[in-house]
Amino acid sequence: MDTQTIIDAVMRGVAIAAVNRAVFERKAIFSMGTVNQGLRLGAASAGYDLVVKPAIKTVSPQLGAMLPNGK
Repeated sequence: MDTQTIIDAVMRGVAIAAVNRAVFERKAIFSMGTVNQGLRLGAASAGYDLVVKPAIKTVSPQLGAMLPNGK
C-alpha cells in the first residue's frame, strides 16, 4: 500500500464525514469534528484495503474479482 492510496482513503473519509454532518446531522462541516470523523472513516477504509481485501482474495479468488476495482 503506497502513500497515495492512504491519502485517498483519508480524503475520501473526510469528504464522506462532511456530507454526513451537513445532510444528516445539520452541523458545521468546517470543524475539527468533521476532520476527526473523517480520519476515523479513512483509517477504517485503509484497514479494509490492507486486511480484508487480501483475505477475501486468498480465500476465494472468484470473490476477489468481484471487489471494487478488482484489486
